[in-house]
Amino acid sequence: MITGILLSLMAALGFGLSAVFIKASMSSVSVKTATVISLISSSAVTMVIALSLHYEEILSLAPMAFIWFILAGLITFLGGRFLNFHAISVMGASKASAVVSSTPLFTAILAVLFLGETIGFMLGAGTLMIVVGITLVVVQE
Repeated sequence: MITGILLSLMAALGFGLSAVFIKASMSSVSVKTATVISLISSSAVTMVIALSLHYEEILSLAPMAFIWFILAGLITFLGGRFLNFHAISVMGASKASAVVSSTPLFTAILAVLFLGETIGFMLGAGTLMIVVGITLVVVQE
């Protein structure tokens, strides 16, 4: 469990750094250009690492699993990144990142609807706190 928490915190740090770097670069490029540059560099690095470490596993993926991964990649890599970059350019890195951190709310709802998961008291209370926290961050001026 502690490994998962540490990995999640490291991912959060990476996303935080990314938001700051994107905001810093937005003064010289458009959102579309920033998204394209980010996608190309991320794709190249990710593909080299994935294929060098997991080539056989990738080739042995079931076709349906491959389709799900492609859909997830299109939604997050392309759609999510473009929308996130645009939000950062409009409202700033800290506020945009706070709103993007509402991911657990959407994940919980979609997991119940599509995966049949249940929301217990602790998950429900935590999700509610996320919504309240985001609201406080966004409405404060």
